[in-house]
Amino acid sequence: MLLEDQEYFANNLYSTERHHSFIKKLEQNIGASIDFRIAEMPIFINNSLRKKLENYAKEIIIECIDLQSDSRYNNHIPELYKVPHQSSKPLFSVVDFAITQDADGEYIPKVVELQGFPSLFGYQYFYANTILQEYPFTNNYSTNLSDYTNEEYISLLKESLISSYHPDETCLLEYKPEQQKTRPDFIALQTLTGIQTTDIEQVKKEGNKLFHQRNGKWVHIKRVFNRAIVDELQEKHAKLNFYWNEELDIEWAGHPNWYFAISKNSMPYLKHMSIPKTVFLSEIENIPDNLEPFVLKPLFSFSGKGVNIHPCKNDIDLIPAHMRGQYILQSKINYANCIYTPEVQNKIEIRIMLIWPEHYDVPIPAMSLARTGRGPMMGVRYNNIPWTGSTGCLFRD
Repeated sequence: MLLEDQEYFANNLYSTERHHSFIKKLEQNIGASIDFRIAEMPIFINNSLRKKLENYAKEIIIECIDLQSDSRYNNHIPELYKVPHQSSKPLFSVVDFAITQDADGEYIPKVVELQGFPSLFGYQYFYANTILQEYPFTNNYSTNLSDYTNEEYISLLKESLISSYHPDETCLLEYKPEQQKTRPDFIALQTLTGIQTTDIEQVKKEGNKLFHQRNGKWVHIKRVFNRAIVDELQEKHAKLNFYWNEELDIEWAGHPNWYFAISKNSMPYLKHMSIPKTVFLSEIENIPDNLEPFVLKPLFSFSGKGVNIHPCKNDIDLIPAHMRGQYILQSKINYANCIYTPEVQNKIEIRIMLIWPEHYDVPIPAMSLARTGRGPMMGVRYNNIPWTGSTGCLFRD
């Protein structure tokens, strides 16, 4: 971390007027209003911590791939959502790290969450570059990971989302995309790559082909960047004209099975030093009387939904025995109060977003995002007071 940069920004560069001007400029650059809270400052990261975050994220995702051949490992993919022809590696994945501190004061990333699913690859690009445009920094900062230039990053996105197809033959598939809070990311990706959104309920199926409307015509969808989340589709009772588990003439820009295959379900098997002790609830014979050191989490949920930060024995007793394999009990992570604000020291989570093209040997940490707050959870929905919320990382060159 670069605490001196953090403090300098808050005390010398920040003002309410400048922050409002930044948000207005960000919305102009993207071409959409932003409905989630944007924290008052970015997070400044030194080269040492950046490398650690990049390497840890790569190592963890590679370990997740190795799990696929482990006879003990169960992907837990529901038959209804098991898509044929799973790829050998996830095109997109994310690892969320809480920043903790050891006895020597060194900042140590600990894994909070991981997912074989994409994140805000477009929005965060615009966020970081708009920060650099709007604030008079005296130091040089980079915004992308893996030493990628902006041109190289955009090229990687285009290759991953569009491939060799015409943009009209591709789509960002989502449930009611116009209503999603992540809509700014969808518009940002369209600006960067040409890919447009398609409402998953508006897709038409003929034979084994899917079609969507482009310029008033039905166009065969040949490549799909899926952003539709299964639990939301279930919750909203979405009406689809196809089944996930049927044979379709389609390419997936990020095969949907990785949403399940790389998830909290993987964490009990992982040995990486950044993984907190994690066990399936079904494998605990005697539930501890004191559950304060643990967090109870459902395997498949998004944005922190269903996470119980302060579980008690009664909470576990209410979970039927046959459902306990769908939950994990995880050692609680002690976040460091390491982010200076004029009010109080904040905690931080940093998400490393990886892209793994089929012809690459290892995944590429490509972009990051950050969430900062003061409570037990860092998600934007849980932090809506000054100096908290969604933000991004700047890396000192």
